[in-house]
Amino acid sequence: MSTLSTHILDVSTGKPAQGVAVTLLHEGEVVATSTTDAQGRISAQVFGECEAGRYQLVAEIGDWFTRHERDTLYVQAQIDAVLSSAADEHYHLPFLIAPGGWSTYRGS
Repeated sequence: MSTLSTHILDVSTGKPAQGVAVTLLHEGEVVATSTTDAQGRISAQVFGECEAGRYQLVAEIGDWFTRHERDTLYVQAQIDAVLSSAADEHYHLPFLIAPGGWSTYRGS
């Protein structure tokens, strides 16, 4: 089975986004919920093993910006991805956030 991890970096400050609520869904069903640690990360151990299929990572960035007294246009950032059936594949799907936008890429 595959594994999945994430981290969230506020590129406007260059610092990790600690305490962002993230939900992992598989085929529309909630698999796990967690919050980012002091380094802005959620490890693969938190999400557990992932079978092949469509997944969504939903990060509540609006709440995080509000707690830090910063305005943002975006309430959530969401990554939709299809994990392949290849065994023992690791997917690191980070969020790069800022008050005016966000992006992602496949990390290692």
